[in-house]
Amino acid sequence: MNAAARPSLLSRTAQLFAAQARLYCLSALLAGALGIIALTLVSTLVYIGGSGSFDAREVWKSMAFSRQLTFVFGLLFALWSPILLAARGVCRITANHLARQPLSLSYVLSDMARFIPAALIYALVIGFPMMIGMSILFVPGIVVAAVFVLVVPTSVNESLGIFAALRRGVSLGMRVFGREIALTFACAALIVVLIVLRISLFDRFLPSTYRSLFAIRFALTYIPALLVLILANISFTLLYHEARALEASPAPGSPSAPQA
Repeated sequence: MNAAARPSLLSRTAQLFAAQARLYCLSALLAGALGIIALTLVSTLVYIGGSGSFDAREVWKSMAFSRQLTFVFGLLFALWSPILLAARGVCRITANHLARQPLSLSYVLSDMARFIPAALIYALVIGFPMMIGMSILFVPGIVVAAVFVLVVPTSVNESLGIFAALRRGVSLGMRVFGREIALTFACAALIVVLIVLRISLFDRFLPSTYRSLFAIRFALTYIPALLVLILANISFTLLYHEARALEASPAPGSPSAPQA
């Protein structure tokens, strides 16, 4: 009866978002601004000496291997570190709200700041295999992402080191992997829709790729995607708690399990 009456994951996510919408949006927007600035700097620095419009493929071919490598890793950190920081803020707000603990923007931001070293490491450990998976075929990259989605909720809810939280998050994720991958695919599909809408609705008004327009192009996708990120990480925090509950439940047929 209780299981039947329990609200769905999406319903609980919507309720949690509505309860702390302002705090969620402010913390995510600050991380998003950092992401837009970082991506703009990386993209601009790689085009030193150019002016006006340019062909990205030609610019890539003209770079030395060492510069290409610097660009790839710079892009990796610039893209994923702010996303992970935003995820940390969302998971912290959700965890404290569920525990009925006090919340403030300054507390959330200080927690995000303490997470910066872990975000840099996770950007490499998680972001690099995702980049490889997506470059081979889109689906493997999404599967890789799904494997790691409980890492940040685990880092919020358990006092573990960086790599211990990584292992623990992956282990817990295997208990709810079907729902994890469904949510990850749904979020990826929404991001693709945002990109397509940006290209079809806005890029026609920005006909050439100028360095001065990098930030605008990133913002047109990044800012709407923050709402997807917020809702996704609220859901992942709820899935973390479900995985913990499954872990604590006795296995069928075990001595502590109820007998039929």
